[in-house]
Amino acid sequence: MYYGRMRICSSKKPRLKLRYCLSSMKSTIGIINLKLAYMRFQLLLSHWFLLLGAELCMLIGAGCRQGGTTDGSASAYSQLPARTQVIAGTPMIRPMQEHLLMNAVTTYINQENIRATSTGFIERSQVVLGKRVQHGQVVFQLKTKEASVLGEEILNDPDIKITGIIPIHAKNSGIITQLFFQEGDYVVDGDVLATLARPQSLNVKLYVPYEYNRYIRAQKQISVHLPDGETLRGRVGQLLPSEEVISQTTPYLVSLRPFRFLPENLNVTASVVMRDNPQAVVVPTGALQSNEEQSRFWIMKIVADTLAIRYAVTPGIRTDSLVELINPGLAPTDRIIVKGAYGLPDTAAISIVEKL
Repeated sequence: MYYGRMRICSSKKPRLKLRYCLSSMKSTIGIINLKLAYMRFQLLLSHWFLLLGAELCMLIGAGCRQGGTTDGSASAYSQLPARTQVIAGTPMIRPMQEHLLMNAVTTYINQENIRATSTGFIERSQVVLGKRVQHGQVVFQLKTKEASVLGEEILNDPDIKITGIIPIHAKNSGIITQLFFQEGDYVVDGDVLATLARPQSLNVKLYVPYEYNRYIRAQKQISVHLPDGETLRGRVGQLLPSEEVISQTTPYLVSLRPFRFLPENLNVTASVVMRDNPQAVVVPTGALQSNEEQSRFWIMKIVADTLAIRYAVTPGIRTDSLVELINPGLAPTDRIIVKGAYGLPDTAAISIVEKL
């Protein structure tokens, strides 16, 4: 007979009964195990399809955010750290000089005034402002008041040997730098009619801050820069005894070598070498970085073309485009970032786009 899905044997022979029952039980258990395995396979398959669907959804969503691509390698690449594009270069060996710039003005130290020798009117002026006159040349003619009152007829009378015309001569050769009266003007004895400057007495009056006097006394040779960009050589001469009250600068007289005629009171600049290094290790100014207090300085040194690390340095002489590194410990073959280093942290990922 059967009990449920299992058949219970009722054979009269005990051995056959037992053997038959065991065989029936084995077949039933095998069927049950097969069904359980099939159900387990269905569960695993459905779970795998669910995972695959979720992964596809994630890939599709990431592809839409990145422009529609569903490539898994592109998604992985986008998760890599960004690399800063920089321009690389190497340290250079150049001569460097630091100059002290000072204000100066041209002046004539030998000047003389041409004065009226009598009271009267200027009958004739034979000078022009800025023109050169020679020693002994007649520069003015005065007509006295008496001659003006008497008139031409009396002055031309041969019996009266009075002309009333007084010539004024230049005592030295030079250039007329100032002219105070013209023909027909009335002057008094002793009035300054004009000022004559001797060209060879042209000097540059240099104003040196007191704390830098040692550089002037040590070198004596300076460069004088004119407003038009021309540079002349000068030699420091006499130290004037008075200090400028407001600016607290010490005035020196500088003579130009060779001589060059310049107008008086021309504002110029002068420079003197303070420091000189003929074999300085220099980098572009854009390569030097610092903190906000400018108490620490560094450059970004490139390692293996993809990594930049901070390298502490001490700046020295600076120009508009270069800066000297004092005791840098860098080799000419070392590569550094010359552009694009601003704001980079220590150990930054970089990409070199150009090499100088």
